Amino acid sequence: MKTSFSHAPLAGVLLILSVEVASAQSGGTLQPVQSTLTQLVSALTGPIATALATLAVIACGFFAWSGRLTWGIAGSVIFGIVLVFGSAQIVQFFQSAVGQ
Repeated sequence: MKTSFSHAPLAGVLLILSVEVASAQSGGTLQPVQSTLTQLVSALTGPIATALATLAVIACGFFAWSGRLTWGIAGSVIFGIVLVFGSAQIVQFFQSAVGQ
């Protein structure tokens, strides 16, 4: 069977959702997993992400200064920053839309 990488994000989301449901059913036996994932999200959306976003904007500035910045690259950088820092709000929006 041929497997493509496009199914990997879907599999990851399904795994995370199944862990959350299993944790709710088992009375918190997966608390170490939940705390580890929470710490990982905090690390990746905290100071590390802020520093990386700042470096990305600086790189865009240098590319614009040298005349090599395209609108596609600038849009990708902006969209990536929005996704990283807005990820919690995006997930909460979809959770409220389905009634959780």
